[in-house]
Amino acid sequence: MKTIRVAVGNNFNCTEKEFSELKTFVGEDHFFINSNIYTPNIQAINKHPYKAAITMNPNLTIDLKTLDILKTIKKNKIAFLRVKWIPGTPVRVFIAVLRSLGYPVVITMQRFNSKKTLLKHTTKGHYKFSCSRFRLSGASLKECLSFADITGSYICDRKGLGCGECKQCSTLTNGSLNEIYSLDLKSSGSCKFNCPDCYAKTMEHFVKGMGHKMKRGVIKKNTKQAGRTKHIKDNYEHLAEQESQLSMYEQGIL
Repeated sequence: MKTIRVAVGNNFNCTEKEFSELKTFVGEDHFFINSNIYTPNIQAINKHPYKAAITMNPNLTIDLKTLDILKTIKKNKIAFLRVKWIPGTPVRVFIAVLRSLGYPVVITMQRFNSKKTLLKHTTKGHYKFSCSRFRLSGASLKECLSFADITGSYICDRKGLGCGECKQCSTLTNGSLNEIYSLDLKSSGSCKFNCPDCYAKTMEHFVKGMGHKMKRGVIKKNTKQAGRTKHIKDNYEHLAEQESQLSMYEQGIL
């Protein structure tokens, strides 16, 4: 059995056309949908059997109106709420509120494609440029991890080893350790939102820039789910080196 996240490279817009297309894929595998909190007609989630992962601050700003939208969605339809972590913003208070309301929260440590975008939302000192992205690092990274532990929140891919090691999407949606796959529906089309340095839009621009078309209507693993990114490979190598050094220390070699 696989756990399939619907709308990784776009947005699930909660239209009846999308729900009808999704139904054609449903069998033994487990599906859950991925939506922006500002998705029109997001309340349609209430009428269908799929749980949802909902991004609460897609624009990297805290908007209390999203709490009113959240109230219109049945709690048992929400697998988890996704919150993008940006240092120096009210994100801590926002997550604490969501946790106090009883929602599971998965923190995504926002990565930036460029310094220009980064500086619109935070300061460069919190980040390190690695594998073509500005990534949270140092004391700021430790602060995020510590906050997650204190509040009982989750961290997306905490170890940086990809979906194959993390599997949180599976455990939070159906309590299993299934392999994670993606499905971008044809009826969803391109995402209508333009969130800052969004992974989906970044990949779509890259694919189209290479002269290719987006593959939709196909269940597959993306590079993160398959563990093929350079960042994941580097982290595995670093982990293997640490384990080797620890082993030699325990044997008295070091």
